[in-house]
Amino acid sequence: MLWLSIHLPHLALEVFPRENIDGPWAVHGGPSQRPLIHARNRAAAAAGIAPGMPLGMARSLCAALLCQPRDTAAEQQALTALALWAQQFTPLLHLQPPDGLLLEIAGSLNLFGGLAALRQRVAAGLAELGYHPRLAVAPTPYGSWLLARSRQELLLTELPALRRALEQLPVAVLEPGAKTLQALHDLGRRRIGDLLTLPRDGAARRFDPALLRRLDQALGQLPDPRRPFAVPETFASRLPLPAEVTESAALLFAARRLVLELVGYLRARHAGSMELELTLEHRQRPPSRLPVGLVQPSRDTDHLLLLLKERLERFTLPAPTDAIVLESRQLLPLERDHGDLFAAAGGTALGPAALVERLRARLGHDGVSGLQAAADHRPERAVKSAELAVGKRAGGDTANPASPLRPLWLLPEPLTLTGATACALLHEPLQLRHGPERIESGWWNGDAVRDYFIATDARGERLWVYRERPGENWYLHGLFG
Repeated sequence: MLWLSIHLPHLALEVFPRENIDGPWAVHGGPSQRPLIHARNRAAAAAGIAPGMPLGMARSLCAALLCQPRDTAAEQQALTALALWAQQFTPLLHLQPPDGLLLEIAGSLNLFGGLAALRQRVAAGLAELGYHPRLAVAPTPYGSWLLARSRQELLLTELPALRRALEQLPVAVLEPGAKTLQALHDLGRRRIGDLLTLPRDGAARRFDPALLRRLDQALGQLPDPRRPFAVPETFASRLPLPAEVTESAALLFAARRLVLELVGYLRARHAGSMELELTLEHRQRPPSRLPVGLVQPSRDTDHLLLLLKERLERFTLPAPTDAIVLESRQLLPLERDHGDLFAAAGGTALGPAALVERLRARLGHDGVSGLQAAADHRPERAVKSAELAVGKRAGGDTANPASPLRPLWLLPEPLTLTGATACALLHEPLQLRHGPERIESGWWNGDAVRDYFIATDARGERLWVYRERPGENWYLHGLFG
């Protein structure tokens, strides 16, 4: 496995869009009676403002300081929205609260042109969203996270290299607690490499076991199970504003970030949006809702922004707006965006032969093959791989109108329609629509008689199921697109 960590050290600031805010800018937290500076931008730092400083002192140093209370709920919402956006790079990712994400990217490298190209793609996308991340890659999730948090933006693919890099980090990055950290310093153990030289049994007795467990997980010596991010069926993202906005046209800058997040989510779902709803929140009155309908599904950033621009320019704000929400509930499947893979230089479409050549150049010769009909009635044995001959049929009578209706997607193994696994995958109840189609073949290697039916589930999806004879067991064998 290979993990890309995204650390967002300035997330508390960056949850607020900052158009035209070039001056000193900060967010504060702590007790309401004595608020403290939590984070600040470079202009505020140049004025002498530092994290932990009382807000009153910061204002005395810089009268032009623009300051906003820290919004931890917005930070969590921003992480969730970024996780939706990052689904376009990998389906396996985890939140690392309060300011990070972990992406498992080993299976995505070929798709995005290698590790360096994928890392650059993620970094460019985050910059377009208005974030300033630190990115690191390592074979373990916690190891990559420690590197990113320590400003070690390395691309490491092997455990020995990861160990050498971690040995140079201060033990404080393991978050051992104040007493344990002081005890380590008293022993002269200030770096992770120093901690690794201690006798293991003695260290386990003297220090918190969780410290050594985290270290072993970072080094890949213990498993590091994590809860995967659950992708919602619809998109919703909220963005607070650093100051109230009184002109609707000025909201487009903030809306752009939400649209970029939505487009990333739609790419991951291979879907397009059929409707948007932009909600404008006001302090003193109910929110304003601006629905936007589309004629056909889309995930084109410029197109969606143009629609929102037209809608906002024709809307008069009834009150100042301090936050906006973008939602998209109606999604439809959309043809996958393959970038320039299927286009030649100049944007012209590739011919079949050139397309096969490009696919094989990217996926390898064995990664692209044809299909050929086989002389067997059993569905899982009716097709076999064959050398791809562009412009010619690979064989078999696949255009016979009398052939029974078959799904294009067969499961690797038929799924028994009982038990927890089937219940988790299916939307019951099932209704038989067509059939039976009896297949009786393979007696020489123990296959039974099967009666196949086309069924639909509660969501209207078509399934290919069969009942085994003799017996009454039912199985799911395929899905119709």
